[in-house]
Amino acid sequence: MAKALKLPYLPQLAVTILLPALIVLLCLPLRDWISPTDVAMLQLLGVAWMAQQYGWRLATVATLVSVLLLNWCFVPPYYTFDVHDASFFISFVVMVLLGLLISLLSERSKQQVKRLRYAMSQTRGMYMLAKGLGQRQDWQKQCAYAAKLLSRRLGTAVEVIQAQEPKVVAEHAILAVGNPPVAWVVVPSSFLSSHPTLLHTAQSLLTQSYAQQDRVKAQLEQQKAMLLRSLSHDLRTPLATIMGASSMLADPELQLGSEQRQQQAQNIYQQSQILNQHFEKVLELSKAQLTTHYIQHSDFSSDDLVAGALARRGDQAAELSAHLKCSSAVPLQGDLELLEIALANMLENSLRHGVAPFELSLGQSASGCFIRLSNGIKSALPAARDKGHGLGLNICQAVAALHQGKFDLGIAQASEKVTAAMEWPL
Repeated sequence: MAKALKLPYLPQLAVTILLPALIVLLCLPLRDWISPTDVAMLQLLGVAWMAQQYGWRLATVATLVSVLLLNWCFVPPYYTFDVHDASFFISFVVMVLLGLLISLLSERSKQQVKRLRYAMSQTRGMYMLAKGLGQRQDWQKQCAYAAKLLSRRLGTAVEVIQAQEPKVVAEHAILAVGNPPVAWVVVPSSFLSSHPTLLHTAQSLLTQSYAQQDRVKAQLEQQKAMLLRSLSHDLRTPLATIMGASSMLADPELQLGSEQRQQQAQNIYQQSQILNQHFEKVLELSKAQLTTHYIQHSDFSSDDLVAGALARRGDQAAELSAHLKCSSAVPLQGDLELLEIALANMLENSLRHGVAPFELSLGQSASGCFIRLSNGIKSALPAARDKGHGLGLNICQAVAALHQGKFDLGIAQASEKVTAAMEWPL
């Protein structure tokens, strides 16, 4: 075992001795034209190279060998270690000190470069990990990507196990993801001690990613429950009206005149239209896959968004276009179909419950994209929520939540304006 440790060191030690000897041999024919100081400078240059290549220990050995060879070949009397001029002792001491200083400074610079490269490598690994996890919405794919990236960066097999907690192995470390744990990162113990920052960052990012997905699931469940409550509330009034009017028409004991029958039939038709609007909105949500975790991001113009929203309210598009004041075209990002649904409901609510003109502003800010629709306040708002506007506002809130944004409806009594605003990050 001792010989195996020493053998790789022998070639370096040979270079440490041969390099100063080579410099002396090259300078020896010029001994009558150059001074010992010139040779000492060349030898210190070799010492600096040795320190950079092999470290300060071998560079120190090279310094001592250089001093001995300088004394042997260039200090009279030649080919002896006798020194008749005491001033050469000062030169030798200075040379040894300079050699030691060069060796230590070179070693320090090598360590600093090594630490810097390590830090850059860790930073790059953390950046790639955060970027890759953000680009993958599925938890299974995120775990697979993290295991693949860590294995490539560390040069060893790293596993992210989700099914059950792995058995403890002496030579492996286990990092729990989440509290309570939902996955475990299994890595050799030696790599945990040498790359703690990257591995603990991976553990933290996976934990945050799972928690975020859990929050998104909870928000989606809350949105679905809210939509169901709103839908059942909005359906109750028109359905009760239809049932009441139809029961009156079907009751043989009630003697209704033609005008009364026509009125009840008209009530049934109007309330049927309201029910149809509710179902159309529910179908819109279903087509846009509102109940899933994924939205299709794309780049589009605000003009395309407005045109698509108006097309979804074809029977009201002409009246809306006549009173709509829209800002100039700007680029936007998001799920175009979902945003069309939201804007269509915002326009419909403004037309039904507001006063023209309708001021529509779309654009991008430092925090993301926004849609703002302002209109005047009617003198008397309907008391009952039988027109579908409650469901429309909930749809807008659900679309905003899917874009990780927010939807607000503000009423300014001073200016007598209602502003519906949706904002979402890029």
